[in-house]
Amino acid sequence: MPQSAARVHGPAAAEPTGRASSRPDSNAVVGPRGAFAVERWSATSGNSRPSRASLALRGAGRTWRAHSDGNGGVDALLRAVDTALAPFLGEGVELESFNVHAVGTGHDAAASVSLSVRARSAHDHAPAYTGRGVHTNVLEASVIAYVDAINRLLAHAAVDVAAIAAAAHPPRSRAKGLEHESRQRHLEPLMGLYNS
Repeated sequence: MPQSAARVHGPAAAEPTGRASSRPDSNAVVGPRGAFAVERWSATSGNSRPSRASLALRGAGRTWRAHSDGNGGVDALLRAVDTALAPFLGEGVELESFNVHAVGTGHDAAASVSLSVRARSAHDHAPAYTGRGVHTNVLEASVIAYVDAINRLLAHAAVDVAAIAAAAHPPRSRAKGLEHESRQRHLEPLMGLYNS
């Protein structure tokens, strides 16, 4: 497998209610590894309600969770990444470009997302960092590409991820986190019925 693709997390199946989610799976193709990786995500979107996303990223020995609203599922997911990684991003990042291409044909085609980000505090001639994600779900491919680009930015800027993580608020206890995740897992089907 080329360096830019590794099997890690996946697949995210779109549901008729406008909800999509991701859980670990061995069949997904994602971008290169870095300081952070997508652990799981969930997004809800529709033409008559706001788009919302929740995600969990793994990095620096812990899980970074966030929820966000946005202008569509992709925007909500990218904003959630920004929120989860805020301690590492200073003034944040700006999306410079976003491209989606089909890999294959028909309903089985994968989405190949390539994008670039730039540090918000950077001048106009500062480098943009590219990211790429490939997955059968365009939302999954998008969040993977965004995290890939942020990983490249953090690596180039030599951000001490471990030191910042140690100084950030203490992680929730594992038992409390599992209790919350279990409760969320039981509520997801109910919320799907409620939102439809």
